[in-house]
Amino acid sequence: MDKEENHFRVPVSETYRRKTPFSQLYNHMQVVKSCIDTIGDGLEKYYKGDYKEFSEIAKKISEYEKQGDIIKSNLRNHLPNSLFMPVDKGKLLRALREQDAILDHADKLVRMLDMRKTKIPKSLQTGFIAHLKSVLKTVEAMENAVGNIMDLIETSFVKRERDQTKDFIHRVQRLEHETDEIKYTITKSLYKMESKLKPMDTYHLLKIIDWVDDIADHAENVTDWLRAMIAK
Repeated sequence: MDKEENHFRVPVSETYRRKTPFSQLYNHMQVVKSCIDTIGDGLEKYYKGDYKEFSEIAKKISEYEKQGDIIKSNLRNHLPNSLFMPVDKGKLLRALREQDAILDHADKLVRMLDMRKTKIPKSLQTGFIAHLKSVLKTVEAMENAVGNIMDLIETSFVKRERDQTKDFIHRVQRLEHETDEIKYTITKSLYKMESKLKPMDTYHLLKIIDWVDDIADHAENVTDWLRAMIAK
C-alpha cells in the first residue's frame, strides 16, 4: 500500500472485524494477495527459464485455492437472511465470487504451466515481466479497496471515507487498463515472430498472456461490485 494511502486509513477494531461478513471478505482477499505474491515470484523466474522450483510453487497455489474455498463456504453458510447489513448481501457475495475466481485462475494457470514448460523468447521476456508486474499492482490496489470498505462501513459512509474508497476503485480500473495495453503490445510482438516458433509454442504463449491477464480482469470485477455496494 502506498504511504499516502495508508496515512488516510481509519483503524478498525479487531472486534468489529471478527463479527462482520466483511472481515471474511477481507480474510479471503488476504489469501488472494498471498497467492498472487507467490505466483508473481514464481512466474518471473519461469519467464526467465528457471523452472526448478515451479512444481512446489504450483502446490502452494493449490493450497491457497483450497483455503479460499473454505473461507468462501463459511461466509456463504453463515450469512443468515435476517442479518442486518448496510449493503446488499447479493453484491457482497458477487464480490466474493470474483475474488475467488482469481484463486481459481491462478491454480489453473500454474497447473498448465507445470505440465508444459514453454520457453519465453528472450526478446519477449521484458514484456511478459512488465505485464505480470502490472497485474500484481492491480491486485494490490484491489486489496486496498476491499480493506477500505470495512472502514467505510464503520464510519457509516461518511463522505471522506466514501471518496477514498472510490479513489481506490478508480486506481484499480486505471491499472487494469494499463495491463491490457501491455498485453496488446506483447501479443503484437509475439505475432510478429510467429513464423519462428512452433505452432504449439505460439498457442501456449498466447494462453499464458490471457490467463495472467484474467487475474487483473477479476480484480477489476471485484471493485465493480464494491462500487455497486456503496452507490447512492
